[in-house]
Amino acid sequence: MRSSDTLTKISPALVKAINAIEGVKKGADNPFFKSKYANLESVIEAAHGALEANGLAVMQGPGPMDGNCITLTTRLIHESGEWIETDFSLPAGKMDPQAAGSAITYARRYSLMAMLCIPAVDDDGEGAMPRTTKPGEPKNPNVSVHPEGPDWYKTEGAGMSAAKAKAEGLGELVNQWLGDLETIPTVSALRDWADLNGDTIRTMPKGWRIEVREAFDRRGRELGAM
Repeated sequence: MRSSDTLTKISPALVKAINAIEGVKKGADNPFFKSKYANLESVIEAAHGALEANGLAVMQGPGPMDGNCITLTTRLIHESGEWIETDFSLPAGKMDPQAAGSAITYARRYSLMAMLCIPAVDDDGEGAMPRTTKPGEPKNPNVSVHPEGPDWYKTEGAGMSAAKAKAEGLGELVNQWLGDLETIPTVSALRDWADLNGDTIRTMPKGWRIEVREAFDRRGRELGAM
């Protein structure tokens, strides 16, 4: 953690702001857990009023890439010019805009919650934690052995024909997805992937949807979500 040379004005302002911030409202669905989680928007909403009332603001931005690692800097700024900042680094899996965007969103949310002492109300980092369970039991009591998954899991019908899907270049897209799914780093990023691509998956031939679902399930199990 780094800071400006003086902290005489930002310190009391930050104490007041942290004491005024209430719990984060759980507003988004996690496709793996039978619960809601606090997304980035709800964290910002929870913090904004208290920060503004005390002359504070937040800046967040990614720095240069180091291999497939993204580092996000979060800086709390006081109207006096004093500041406090910290970095959060994490791997982004396959380096494409989607993976990078998911990693940045994840880092922004957790960095802001950590700096402002906001309690975490979700558990999408569960896959990083070692667990001891009995055979056949889910790794987390909130996880169904057979989770329903995102809404595109239940898409009925054959979808478009394979010929039409190939003509539209969807075969190459599926191949890219299968590679992407193997390297998605967190359950949070996997959820973002499902939200981003769900509309397209629903239109695909049934066999293709099954293949994507199997890869999605496999990565979920590897991350400890099932």
